[in-house]
Amino acid sequence: MKPLHEFDPADIRRLIEREGWEKPLAPVQRVQLTTRQQAVFWGLRVYVVVMTAVVVWAFMHGAAG
Repeated sequence: MKPLHEFDPADIRRLIEREGWEKPLAPVQRVQLTTRQQAVFWGLRVYVVVMTAVVVWAFMHGAAG
């Protein structure tokens, strides 16, 4: 791959204009989750905590024995 400084600036400018990279991004807003979606995400959090505890427990028992 060629370094950026080896490309023609006019080609780079055309690419930027064609792809629309000079335009500002659309605003991002939070989405209100449904109760079911919130429950799923809380379940995932609990799962991560439990799996982390299992891994720590297994590591501690494996390292000691």
